[in-house]
Amino acid sequence: MEEEDGYKRNERIALVVILVMASVAVATLFVTFIYYCYITNKVSRRLNNRKKESEHERKSSTFCHIQVATEQGLQEFTFKQLHSATGSFGKSNVIGHGAFGLVYRGVLQDGRKVAVKLMDQAGKQGEEEFQVEVELLSRLHSPYLLSLTGYCSDSNHKLLVYEFMANGGLQEHLYPISGKWNLYWFDRYYI
Repeated sequence: MEEEDGYKRNERIALVVILVMASVAVATLFVTFIYYCYITNKVSRRLNNRKKESEHERKSSTFCHIQVATEQGLQEFTFKQLHSATGSFGKSNVIGHGAFGLVYRGVLQDGRKVAVKLMDQAGKQGEEEFQVEVELLSRLHSPYLLSLTGYCSDSNHKLLVYEFMANGGLQEHLYPISGKWNLYWFDRYYI
C-alpha cells in the first residue's frame, strides 16, 4: 500500500512538474512572440521615420536652395502683386507665349519692367518640379539669356518673373513679321 501511495505521489509530482514545465514553455513562447512583435514594430517605425526624414530633407533642401537663391537676389512675389503688375493679365499685355504658358509685360511697384510667365494650368507642373526649375534658372547667368528676377508659387498659380527685354525676343529678330530677315541664312549658318 505504501508502495502504491509512493507511486501515486510520484505520478502527481511528475504531473505537476510536466504542467509547470509546459506552462513555463508556453509563457516563454508567448514572451518571445511579444518581444519579436515589439522589435519588428520598432524597426518598421524607424524605417518609416527615416523615409519621412529623407523625404522632408529632400523637400526642404529644395526649398532651402530657393531660399538661398532668394538671398542672392531672387524675389518671391505674391499672385496679387503680379496680377496688379500685369494689369490683371490683360490681353493687351501679352508679349508672347511658349510651351508652358503666356508671357505678360508688367511693371512692378518699384517701377521695374518685367516679363511675367504664367505657367499653364494644363501643364500641371508639380511644386517640386517648379522649385527645381526656379533653382536652376536662378543659377543661370549669361549675357545671352534673360535673368530670372523672381517667382510666385501661390496654391495653383506658378509664375516666373524675368527682366523685361524691350526690343522683343530672339524669334522676332530671326523671323520678323515683315518677312525680311535681320540675320541672313548665310550669317546664321556660319556664325
